Amino acid sequence: MALSPSRIEEVRSSFAAQGLMRHFQASLDEIEEGRSVISIPLSEVVTQQHGFFHGGVVGALADTACGYAALSMVPPGKAGLTAEYKINLISPADGDRLVAVGNVLKPGRMLMVCQGDVFIEKNGQRKKCAVALMTLFVMEGLSSI
Repeated sequence: MALSPSRIEEVRSSFAAQGLMRHFQASLDEIEEGRSVISIPLSEVVTQQHGFFHGGVVGALADTACGYAALSMVPPGKAGLTAEYKINLISPADGDRLVAVGNVLKPGRMLMVCQGDVFIEKNGQRKKCAVALMTLFVMEGLSSI
């Protein structure tokens, strides 16, 4: 099912309110029901000592992509908060842009399970560099922003 324009705006407003994502110069590239795509350009702010994207940035991007995939599916007046996640860093994040794709694997009334696939882009090529599996609590009384 497609998201309504007002729901898309609500999700985009929530994303714009995230200080960490603003600091990383991240953009919410795609949002649809149960799926989001977020990217970060390479900059000094997001690197580790070898010039690769820092593993913490990779994790934060996977977490955020899954969170917004989940938010696209929860009813108004509720939000998804990360309960736990596991991430496998499977390749160095050495490239020009980091892209995370969050997908809801199991929506639920109280818990949602999501997967975050993170890719590195370099010289026009895309390579998976991390995979995360995440559980989110569905919380009442929290606005999306």
